[in-house]
Amino acid sequence: MSYTTSGNTIIKNIKPMGTKKAIKKIVKIAQTYAQQQNAKYNSEGSIYVGLDKRFNDTISNLPRLKQQGIRSQLIAACKEFSKKYPNVKKFSDLALCEASLTPMADTLIDITIQRLLDLSWVVEILKNFREVQADAIKLYEVIEGGDLTEHYPVGAKLYGSWDAQHTAIVYWIIATMITMEDPRTVMIPSVIYKVKNRADIRENFVKGNSKEGKHLLDSIDLFMQMVMGVRLDGSNNPKWIEAERKQRHLEDADLFVTADKFGNTHMPGAISRMTEIDKYTSDVIRKFCLYTTTFPVARPIDSQEIEIMCGWFDLAKNSGIDYTDAEVIDLGNHIHELFDADFHESSAFWIKVRQAYNNWHNEYYKKIPKKDRPNSRMTKNWNSGGTFLWHQLSQTWTGAIPALSNSTPFIPNKKDLY
Repeated sequence: MSYTTSGNTIIKNIKPMGTKKAIKKIVKIAQTYAQQQNAKYNSEGSIYVGLDKRFNDTISNLPRLKQQGIRSQLIAACKEFSKKYPNVKKFSDLALCEASLTPMADTLIDITIQRLLDLSWVVEILKNFREVQADAIKLYEVIEGGDLTEHYPVGAKLYGSWDAQHTAIVYWIIATMITMEDPRTVMIPSVIYKVKNRADIRENFVKGNSKEGKHLLDSIDLFMQMVMGVRLDGSNNPKWIEAERKQRHLEDADLFVTADKFGNTHMPGAISRMTEIDKYTSDVIRKFCLYTTTFPVARPIDSQEIEIMCGWFDLAKNSGIDYTDAEVIDLGNHIHELFDADFHESSAFWIKVRQAYNNWHNEYYKKIPKKDRPNSRMTKNWNSGGTFLWHQLSQTWTGAIPALSNSTPFIPNKKDLY
């Protein structure tokens, strides 16, 4: 019996008893969980789904208990909405905003609501102006005329901008300084909000420009967008290309990036700490990915592990050390021999670090009365764990050791090492 491979398929050549003719049987290899997660980056173009499918698929992909929790929250939120809007019996009863084109000359800035105009930001928008990124101006119909009656006819419909004033000013500059047009003849894209209460308008502005009202992109969301931007859209943004390069290294090592909100941080190959993925260059990430291939069994990556090991490979890079693949593998195997490469916060490794740190702390401050000594500040991160590992590998690993640059006086005693 022999095997040949083709992509994710094994072709099994079986020669049955009593026949000279081999039978080819196609056996599909099941994708690993990491491969399933990384598959989303490899679409050939946009994938469109309806609102109902997007909603239902997202819920169905969550763990069962999380599904129940989300459904309970949704039921409660629906009840709260109905209490808040008892007169809404059909969707059209909602007084929602309307898309429109508004005369530039009739668009005003409410300077009691908007922040101070930042001219540097205006220049930045103008220098980097792209039609496809230009925003609509968010408006409300002016409630009080104030001194406007001196400049506008009675009954004129005027609009106050409660957001995007910098974009509005850029539109004005383009019209009056570049295309040399009369603002009274220029129409600008806008969204008119049906509000009558100034407090609502101000709240819109505050929430629309802060975390209070916007669900900002998490680091994992930004990373996904950059990778897809390169693979699906052909982006040539250097930062995005570097992110895609990191993703390739992750895929080669059967790893994937995720976050708590996706409910799969416990799965084999999961990396739920994005700090190092964002911070370090792709060559450092590649070495870390190669290091993880020494795991005897696929598992999620501990937060402390990616911090310490990426820190080690970056330390080496800054010391002019470029480990070969064989040396990275040897390092991984050596760490397994020492403590099973178990960096989990409750592992024996941290018990060892704690013991070494406490012994060093007592010795370091032995001339100071105990009541006057600073508290022991061992932390389960690169500063303490990385320092311990550096001293450990200096004694037991045959590979090149980089210069240590940690800002800690902690030096473990040799007898406290493995």
